[in-house]
Amino acid sequence: MKTESISFKETSAFSPLVIQYLEQPAVFEEFMAVAASVEGIWQATAAKADFPVTNREILVASLHQQYATVEQRQVAVGQIDSLLKSNTFTVTTAHQPNVFGGPAYFIYKIAGAVALAQKLNTAGKAHFVPVYWMGAEDHDFEELNHAYVFGQKLTWETAQTGAVGRMELADLQPVVAQLKEILGDSPHAVTLFDLIHRCYQPHYTLAQATRSLVDALFGSYGLVVVDGDDAALKGLFASTMKDELLNGASHALVKENAALLETKGFKAQIYPRGINLFWLEKGVRERIVRTDIGFALAKGNKSWTEAELMNVLHRHPECFSPNVVLRPVYQELVLPNVAFVGGGAEVAYWMLLSKVFKRFLVTLPAILLRSSAIVIEKSSQSKLEKLALNVQDLFADAEDIIKVFIDKHESGVFSLEGFLSQIEALYEEVAVKVHEVDPSLKASTLAEGKKADGALKGLEARVRKAQKQKHETEVNQIRALKAKLFPENHLQERQDNFMNFYLTHGADFIAHCVAEMDPLRKQFLIFS
Repeated sequence: MKTESISFKETSAFSPLVIQYLEQPAVFEEFMAVAASVEGIWQATAAKADFPVTNREILVASLHQQYATVEQRQVAVGQIDSLLKSNTFTVTTAHQPNVFGGPAYFIYKIAGAVALAQKLNTAGKAHFVPVYWMGAEDHDFEELNHAYVFGQKLTWETAQTGAVGRMELADLQPVVAQLKEILGDSPHAVTLFDLIHRCYQPHYTLAQATRSLVDALFGSYGLVVVDGDDAALKGLFASTMKDELLNGASHALVKENAALLETKGFKAQIYPRGINLFWLEKGVRERIVRTDIGFALAKGNKSWTEAELMNVLHRHPECFSPNVVLRPVYQELVLPNVAFVGGGAEVAYWMLLSKVFKRFLVTLPAILLRSSAIVIEKSSQSKLEKLALNVQDLFADAEDIIKVFIDKHESGVFSLEGFLSQIEALYEEVAVKVHEVDPSLKASTLAEGKKADGALKGLEARVRKAQKQKHETEVNQIRALKAKLFPENHLQERQDNFMNFYLTHGADFIAHCVAEMDPLRKQFLIFS
């Protein structure tokens, strides 16, 4: 595969906040601890130098337990053990455990973390471990229960509820069988399905399956998967959760940053709660709210006095789960992390958390926008060349692309705009003359002008249609290319699963992503 690149701005697919963060990062300095650069990462590394030994020991012990069922884990074990050393730090990305990985950007996020760790390791200043923080406690099942593979939506239906990472995969097996039919029997397809079949065993949970899949794809690159749904790791977070329950300070702090961000013309990406914690148990992840007598679930029949809930937190911190406001704080408290690689929405909401981090005395890492990409397979590239189009052209609306194409081949898209202006001016002039004779006829005169205007516009539309019919084959090819490369008008990476590309390129696709997706590159990538 070869790689080209364009700026994120040229795609017109990213928010104004993201574009300004890339082009004018100084605008957001007050929301960040360090710059999104190599220099910023070295500063974050220095700030994390005194990361507690106890935290490292608990992290390493927990990870060994989490990896106990993973096959071929030798590389991961070595990386895990290295986290005991004071000069080892992490580069992290985070995402929910989508079925089969979900959209391809899941793979791109992880590849970016790996690429950045590799780059930092070449400097020899410290050792950097790439980490995928698995959001296994997420309970938004509808967001992650499906994957699009070659245009077909594979959906997992289950009656299970609560944290998705804890859901068992027995009722996913019909979807696994459906995937086998879609993939076919090519050599890469056989290898790929064998991987999926091994990872998504009926007796596994979604968290176990996702760890197995990610380890199979990225384990050899030294990636470590961390599942935050862990009693020992939650123990490190217990004092922070206690503060949140008793004082609820993070709500006001996020609001302060949100108001500040709005003064710069940007809307907040997240909305804090009075208490930014969930209650977590089998089949349940529900918000905790304050009551007159203490605490209760927003929905459900559980309630506690303040003393009762503090006792539960002390004995069972695993029963509490941070929401989007506190999850990054939990992650950074547990990991000796110096850089976070995230999407545009993540970059935006991390900006709201700087004061929350200060409140809980946790160091903010460098916040980097992940790489984005579109993959152009040979058949699509061939059609683009025949149409004399390039990939950049396809970021426009399909009808605009067609207009540009016809303009090139018909000496311009047929237009009567100049005549329409003349007709309007002519009838206005006539209406003045008519008014001088009989004022009551002015309105009907202008109405005749409207009819003439409508007739010319109708003629213009028929001629344009004729132009399109003249190039019907090319017009249909443009629409088909747009639909294939931008499914449902989304960026390809936000819908198509990585298997669409792995089936053609095999493990080389993962290797290419790792080689090219350094987030410090700050470019939108085109793979072909």
